[in-house]
Amino acid sequence: MRRLLTRLVTLGTVSLGLAVSVGFAAPLSMSPEEARAFAWRSLQQNRPHITLQIADALNKRDPDSFEASLLRGEALRSLQQPKAAKGAALKAWSLAQTPEHRFNAAHLVAKSYFADGAKLRAQFWLRRAAQNAPDAQARRLAKRDFNFVRRSKPLSTALSFSVFPSSNINNGSTNDALVIGGLPFRVPASGQPHSGTGFRLGMTTRYNKELNDTTLLRLGFSATGTTYKLSSASKALGSGKTGSDFSYAAVEVQAGLTLYPDSGQTPGFGATRFDLALGRSWYGGSPLSNYMRAGVGQDYNISKTARLRGTLELERQNRLDSAISSANIASFNLEMQHRFQNRARVGYGLYLRDTSSRSNLVESRVTGGHLTYTPPPLPVDVVPSFSLSAERTEYPRLRIAGVARADERARAAVSLLFPKVDYYGFAPTLNLSASKTNSTVPIYSTKDLRMNIGFKSTF
Repeated sequence: MRRLLTRLVTLGTVSLGLAVSVGFAAPLSMSPEEARAFAWRSLQQNRPHITLQIADALNKRDPDSFEASLLRGEALRSLQQPKAAKGAALKAWSLAQTPEHRFNAAHLVAKSYFADGAKLRAQFWLRRAAQNAPDAQARRLAKRDFNFVRRSKPLSTALSFSVFPSSNINNGSTNDALVIGGLPFRVPASGQPHSGTGFRLGMTTRYNKELNDTTLLRLGFSATGTTYKLSSASKALGSGKTGSDFSYAAVEVQAGLTLYPDSGQTPGFGATRFDLALGRSWYGGSPLSNYMRAGVGQDYNISKTARLRGTLELERQNRLDSAISSANIASFNLEMQHRFQNRARVGYGLYLRDTSSRSNLVESRVTGGHLTYTPPPLPVDVVPSFSLSAERTEYPRLRIAGVARADERARAAVSLLFPKVDYYGFAPTLNLSASKTNSTVPIYSTKDLRMNIGFKSTF
């Protein structure tokens, strides 16, 4: 039986006219298996014209040959014919039957698009290659090439979407009634907590251009929108509110410069950032404010694994719903970040914010701190991170029934990333958070439990 199969393969040889290319005086005959092996060797030896001749002969023998189409695409790409290479690679993709075949075809389509200058489509096909990678090594190759394309592409766009149930989407008071000046008052339905489900969609576009070895120009645009669907319990409160009454949207354009030091000595000063942003926001479908924000940030590298970052921002908000609520905001943030050899990360810092306004309800002083921790890789397929924050907000000109308002807020959150539940390089995330605000004026005391389900790129 083996002799019969060998004889059939021998009889089914392909006559390839390569006498001039490979130094033979007459056409060389070889089996399809030998021809494919010789074609790959020719490609590795930088002789793509020979590979192309073999691929064309194999394709004539079997028009539905995956390997012939793949060989033809690789040869055309090496011959700097990206459009023809893309056509051959797409044909190979349509003929692919196994994960290895689909990975190789998608990887070739991506390389062809990249050679033709279509970097966004190259990234899509690299995600498709990663999705069909037959093993971890192939997936790492697709991720490496994806990051290479991203670094070579000055313009990048990212989309985000999340769904989050919340127990208090309107920041309503936890007290149904309160006593002011010895008289009881009932909190209206509109001021009580409204539960529901939020839907958030965001888009960010960035353009980076290196002006020289130490200066990076950054331009950007972002848009985000959040709307809600109220629960039946919230509708039963009788406030007359709908989910869209609590919707929020904002668009923003940004410009910035990053200045890198001439030497990367550690310890020493790191990158310096200058940022400017202009934006507009809406609440409940109506214009809320126009704003401008300017900031400067400075990094200081304490060691190769520890960095201190300071940021100062100034913002002007022109309120469109109520001119008296316009404000000038100054904020300062100081944060320390550590990376450990076991790949755990810790960050902690302090922040201050001063808001000046003609409105007693808006003018405030905030002092706060935060802590974040990402543990080393776990034996289970989940990447958690934890955060804690606490802040105190004082309203110096707001007194109700002789009591000056001061709020103390605490928040705890955990974020879970599931990298193995991956689709095209996107993995699901689950974020859980709980916050509580205690106020000297009881009507401003609130609680909120929130769960956020979304997706995050893994490369």
